[in-house]
Amino acid sequence: MFSISKIEAQAFFEGELSYKIEYEIINKNIPKGMLEKQMGDSFKAFVKEDKYIMLLNTTGEFGWTKTTVRLDEGYSYIEYEKLDTIYKFKHDINKSELLKISRSSNDRKKILNEECEYVTLNYRSTNPNSAFGIIKGKHYFSPKYKLNADKYKNYKSDFWNLYVKESGAISIRNEHFYEGIFKSVSEVTQILEKDISDELFLLDKNKFVKLEK
Repeated sequence: MFSISKIEAQAFFEGELSYKIEYEIINKNIPKGMLEKQMGDSFKAFVKEDKYIMLLNTTGEFGWTKTTVRLDEGYSYIEYEKLDTIYKFKHDINKSELLKISRSSNDRKKILNEECEYVTLNYRSTNPNSAFGIIKGKHYFSPKYKLNADKYKNYKSDFWNLYVKESGAISIRNEHFYEGIFKSVSEVTQILEKDISDELFLLDKNKFVKLEK
């Protein structure tokens, strides 16, 4: 753990977070085990002011899944353990329609001894290739884990720039309702404030990077 003086010196959060993921099935034709295998039952996040990584413990055909978000570049990169291609996406492309965004201080939840309010973020996918239609989300946060909203202003994918504008903080509990299919809840289990090396964000040079449109 870091000293109080170091934590106070950091304007924005930097560190590592661990999350657990649980699923509630709505469409009984979808096995819970399949979701856990394909979408993971836990993940780690490595956060810096202008970039972050989400590493999911997916155990399907392609192994683990890593999303590297480079706010400083304006791109995200999705990598699968057993594929030789890394998929690159622009942040300013959003294939969704915003239905609702609001901030609520009611119905707070205590998460790791932090009283958290939430932002509601609902949207409808307009991507004909998406498996999901309407997605309704509740994102709980504590101002203790501060984000730089200016860095996220062009991160329009799934309207995440609007979430950060409302909250200004990392979401430490996410409730997603995929209408007619399933509900997922990812909640932080450990937060470590520490320096994160830039080397962690380097892409595998042995893999091909493909820009998606």
